[in-house]
Amino acid sequence: MPFSVGGNTPARAVSETQRGECLPSRQHRVPISLLTASFRSQSGLSLIEILVALGILSAVLIALGGLMFQVARHTRRAAAVGYRSAAATSAATWAQTISWDSVDASVGCRQDTTGLLEYTRCIAVQQATSTVKEIEVVISPNGRLVVSPETVLVYRTKPKSASPFKAH
Repeated sequence: MPFSVGGNTPARAVSETQRGECLPSRQHRVPISLLTASFRSQSGLSLIEILVALGILSAVLIALGGLMFQVARHTRRAAAVGYRSAAATSAATWAQTISWDSVDASVGCRQDTTGLLEYTRCIAVQQATSTVKEIEVVISPNGRLVVSPETVLVYRTKPKSASPFKAH
């Protein structure tokens, strides 16, 4: 039994049959020139294939960029319409809650904001009958969010007297 160098433990003897395919014998070795030829014949990615893939990828990304731009533009417009609707609702609520005697004094235009929407609110009042006033409120956006103007018409009736002792 052979001993290992530098120690008393016996070295393991490995026969050619135990080595198997791990270590080829000298008779089965392949020359280097044949190995490089087999690497050349294997399929792989060429520069043209990579350029074609990059071209397809860039076309898809450009299309997605255009789509994202359109989505952002439509989202901005939808936000402006939403803010304009909120301003119109606010104006209608104001016109319904203002006192009857103060309606005529509120005629005119003024700057206002609702959310991110800057707009001019113009109020006009017409006496329809002796007990009905027509209040017209025009919301005209004029800031960064631009959308078409909106007109709100509110018909107010004169409230009846709260006192039961007053004559009509």
